[in-house]
Amino acid sequence: MNAVGSVSELENAVGEPVTAMMLKTIDHLDEHCRAILAASTSVVLGYLDRDGVQRTRLLGGAPGFAAVSTPTGLEIALPEEAAPGGASLLVLVPGWRETLRVNGTVGADGFTVLEAYLHCGKAVIRSGLWQPAPPAAAGAENDAATIGPDAAEFLAAAPFAVISSRDADGRADSSPRGDPAGDVRVLGPTTVAIADRPGNKRTDTLHNLITNPEVALLALAPGDARTLELTGTATISTDAALREQLAERGRAPKAVVVVEVSRARLARSEGIVAAALWDTGRHVDPAELPRPSAVWTDHVKRNRTGGVGARVLRAVANERVMRAGIDLDYRQNLY
Repeated sequence: MNAVGSVSELENAVGEPVTAMMLKTIDHLDEHCRAILAASTSVVLGYLDRDGVQRTRLLGGAPGFAAVSTPTGLEIALPEEAAPGGASLLVLVPGWRETLRVNGTVGADGFTVLEAYLHCGKAVIRSGLWQPAPPAAAGAENDAATIGPDAAEFLAAAPFAVISSRDADGRADSSPRGDPAGDVRVLGPTTVAIADRPGNKRTDTLHNLITNPEVALLALAPGDARTLELTGTATISTDAALREQLAERGRAPKAVVVVEVSRARLARSEGIVAAALWDTGRHVDPAELPRPSAVWTDHVKRNRTGGVGARVLRAVANERVMRAGIDLDYRQNLY
């Protein structure tokens, strides 16, 4: 399978994290993050349950249901089975192509923020996540150790997924994945594969998997009130045949995440219902949100990383240049 087993092998395959991208991270919730959270009706939470299993769940509610309490604190109703420790949020604003990633910890005081950054919109663009979709009829629900016919049918209709992982020190991350429907490919009754497409060039998930293979995937199918959660362990593959199998628009991914599934939970999501996630009449007008280029520019300037290179990048950060670069990147580098 050409499994990647070290950081050097990984970076030889997909490249090293890009310094400029790492500088888009801040350690608190600034006015941009607060505006995004105030408009958000849903988040995908990555966490450990009390049995020590990596989990991923969609939570939802009225706009602003995940309330900012302090610059590093969020008030949000957590799943009862969530254990204290590292946790991660992917903040969704229906109708908006970008997502906010917030990493930190959960405990008695709610969610404590350690880092926040805006994720590029490529996964949402590729998936067409917010395009109008007819409501799906109530479908089957099941909880099994294998990917049965109902789960496979759901995956075939699902263009978007979130993968949650942790590093060796328990630091958590939740990352979006998007393609035309079927982006999570079923290879067998307990095996799925998902392409690693171009994104924010941080490769957090892939680096996490080198030291900690435990993952949870949450798949979404527009119009469907269910989610499919797959938990198990993952490896990174650079197998040429597998990469070609997942090629889109003539471009094969540089790497593929292969998940050995230990449990598949297909169930109605109260979070989707509470958020009215697929109701396009409630989707936000992107003009009401901060310009992504402004968020990234301000976050680079507010990043506290030391060193000459970081100081230079902060000094030259310019929103107009950032906006032009983003537009070009979205047009030319989706795959």
